[in-house]
Amino acid sequence: MPVKPQTDEEFEKNFWSRVDKTSDSQGCWLWTGYTRLGYGTVKRYGKQFNTHIVSYLLSGGIIPDGLVLCHSGFCVGKKNCCNPNHLTPKTQSENALDMHRDGTLPRIQRKLTDAQVLEIRASVGKSHSQLGKEYGVARCSITSLLNNRTYTHI
Repeated sequence: MPVKPQTDEEFEKNFWSRVDKTSDSQGCWLWTGYTRLGYGTVKRYGKQFNTHIVSYLLSGGIIPDGLVLCHSGFCVGKKNCCNPNHLTPKTQSENALDMHRDGTLPRIQRKLTDAQVLEIRASVGKSHSQLGKEYGVARCSITSLLNNRTYTHI
């Protein structure tokens, strides 16, 4: 049986019915539907969207080009928070600083200490492969670090 497309009003009503606005002591509005990697997700127009972004946009928020939507300190450990008052557009570097502050950096970015990152950046004459072997990470991790795509908070 084919699925009938939802109107914008039906989508919004269904969306908000899966947000719990009352159970969290920090004021987080927790998504009760499907999650992926801790983030609430919802499907619209055949695409997956993170629910915190949908919530922010439905509430009239605007995400300027080049910025990402970041959770506040109230939401540490609660990637499924949809409270638009807990969300702020920031640069990816600011988001990385927030994750570093909150101890929520993705595991791959936390393999090296700040001191090791500084040592690697100061290394002269060693190949990326050599540095990777020396520090126990992949060559591409060294390349990303040296090109400032990772560890941007250091």
